[in-house]
Amino acid sequence: MALALPVLCGLAACSQVQEAQEGLENANEQLQDAQEGLDLASSCLQALNAASFMPNFADPEQAKADAQAKVDELRQLAEKTADTTLRQNLLDVQQSVQQVAEGQIDLESSAEWTSAQLEKYQEVATTCSKVGS
Repeated sequence: MALALPVLCGLAACSQVQEAQEGLENANEQLQDAQEGLDLASSCLQALNAASFMPNFADPEQAKADAQAKVDELRQLAEKTADTTLRQNLLDVQQSVQQVAEGQIDLESSAEWTSAQLEKYQEVATTCSKVGS
């Protein structure tokens, strides 16, 4: 009986250690989920900012330069975005902005481009509102 008591106490301690480890694992998973949520929120904020690009078509050379910088930003953002739908939205915006960078869109065709660009921005906003919930 004297030997059984330490063994029982040892088993109880092992059980408590195991419960503590499980608690730590659960806490770690919750932290990872929270970090993923923060990363997604950050990606969405950056995506919305990048997708809102509207060049000044009255200055064609500046519009092209600004668009090229935004194309690079959109590409980098798409590469680091984990959500596949948001990534595709960003690539769609990038392709549209690339038209400006290449000089395909001028002041005369800017109204149609702007309308399409606003639709692409709305797609980014819709995706961001869905992935957070």
